[in-house]
Amino acid sequence: MRNMILSVVLLVGITACGRQEKEHVATAIAQLPVVAERVVMGGDTVVVCHPERLIDSIELPLSHFVEDLEIIPLERKDEAYVRSSGVRVSENYILVHSSRNMPFRLFTRQGKFVCNIGSSGNGRGNYGQVSDFQLDEKHNRIYIMPWTAKQLIVYDLQGQFQGFIPLNAPDEQPWDLPKSVFRVDGDRKEITIATLPWKVNPRVAWVQDFEGNIRQEFPYKGSHTETDYSTDVYHRHNTGTFDLSFLIFRPQKNDSLYRCSPTDKSLHPIFTFDVPGNKVFPNECFEYPTCFVGTIIGRLEQDGFVTFESRDHLDFFVDKRTLRGGKYRVYNDFFGHTAVYWFEHARNGYYCRNVSPSDLKEELQEALRRNDLSPNMRKKLSALEKSIDADRDNNYLMLGKLKQ
Repeated sequence: MRNMILSVVLLVGITACGRQEKEHVATAIAQLPVVAERVVMGGDTVVVCHPERLIDSIELPLSHFVEDLEIIPLERKDEAYVRSSGVRVSENYILVHSSRNMPFRLFTRQGKFVCNIGSSGNGRGNYGQVSDFQLDEKHNRIYIMPWTAKQLIVYDLQGQFQGFIPLNAPDEQPWDLPKSVFRVDGDRKEITIATLPWKVNPRVAWVQDFEGNIRQEFPYKGSHTETDYSTDVYHRHNTGTFDLSFLIFRPQKNDSLYRCSPTDKSLHPIFTFDVPGNKVFPNECFEYPTCFVGTIIGRLEQDGFVTFESRDHLDFFVDKRTLRGGKYRVYNDFFGHTAVYWFEHARNGYYCRNVSPSDLKEELQEALRRNDLSPNMRKKLSALEKSIDADRDNNYLMLGKLKQ
């Protein structure tokens, strides 16, 4: 599918590729150029972005994307402290995963500590490095996917271990799923799973029941790779569908953002790049209700024996309705003009930032030095800054629901 799309739009990209345009800083999305087009291919309508058009830039307020922003202080007690890492949110609960040597912590939506969920280690039901996890308040379940896994670990919201769900079919040779993502449908007792597109893996994306029986498989038509942990797979679930994308460095390749379709057992591309001159644009791409956002990664450098760091990022934004876009930065207009972090990690319809008290206090102090704050905003930021005890407080969550 990817090669077919490229063959249709490549000529358009080549004609524009050589232009050297000066960056324009836009003040509204309407001032940005159209950077993509809708291409129908094989029955799929795909938004095809032309990377050479991502010249102009824009600063967008967080309120453009989220309805409101809460500041939730997590309860300050010894057994409740967390680090600045992954969060999942439901109607009444917050689940925080701190690190490989600390257990998951469950809090109410007001930040009151409820309990630990299991513990790190090698015992039955314990976990170490975690790839993905889900908070299912409706069914009183928490699901944990280890970094390499043959089974999901299951707890209830009272912190009690509930057993495992196998991730291999009963009649096949067990294999470890690397760095995988998933979504449990508790009503249907089904799990949609996606793993890395390695040649040694029997499947890339599929739906199974709680006994491991495969109900649907979604064939991946992209290029499979050798065993390589620099590859990543992403799923954000911000539009109610199982979206799926890959970041593949070796060999570097372009790919699409997909949706898993249970009706025809297919991966349908929804967003991709037209890459003129056969250039390679490894990228992270995510679907939000109103836009596509992501990062084009210019080059990869080794910074350790087995670790790599990407350089020369270009963060891009494409509005779904107008297909206008460019380079972008988001600022927090709910709290002056402070920086927004981890915006591309919005999940399950929420932007959520887990921030330490010292970092938050420092950011607020920097914002208060601005001379363009309204009196009400200055009063708001000053009160919050004074309330933070950087040495004793637990982390704070910034939580906002994505606009539809």
